[in-house]
Amino acid sequence: MPADIEPPQLARLVDFAERPRAHDWSLRAALVRYAQPEPVRAQRILELVRRIEWALRTHRKSMDRAGLAIWDALQGDADQAGHHAELVALLQVTSEFDHLGDLLAGWAVDLVGQRPSAAVDAVTEAVARRLDELNVPREQRRP
Repeated sequence: MPADIEPPQLARLVDFAERPRAHDWSLRAALVRYAQPEPVRAQRILELVRRIEWALRTHRKSMDRAGLAIWDALQGDADQAGHHAELVALLQVTSEFDHLGDLLAGWAVDLVGQRPSAAVDAVTEAVARRLDELNVPREQRRP
C-alpha cells in the first residue's frame, strides 16, 4: 500500500494492481494466470494498468497532501472536487477497473468456473474510453 496516503481506502485504491484480494491474489498475479488462456485480453488489461498507474503517479503529491478531501469528493459529489476534479475523475475510472481486479482474482482462485471474458471486454472498453477522454496517454510501443 502506498505510504503516506490517507485515508487507507484511498491508499488501497491507488494500490489496485498489487493489493491482495481473494486468497492473497493481486490483480497482477491473477493477470499472469489469465494470460495463459487469454493473452490478448490480458495484454489489454496490462496496458490499462500501466496507463492508470502512470496517471496516478502524476497526482501523488496531491494525494499525499489532500487525500481525505479527495476521498470525500470521490465518495460524494465529484462536482465538488474543485482543483482535484481531474484526479477524482481518474480515481472513478480506477475504482471501476479495481472491481475487475476482484473478479480476476476470484477467477484465479477457482478455475473451474467460466472465464470472465465478457466482463473483461466490457470493463476494458469502458476504461480505455474514459482514459482517452481524460487524456491519459497510451504507451508508445517501440519496434
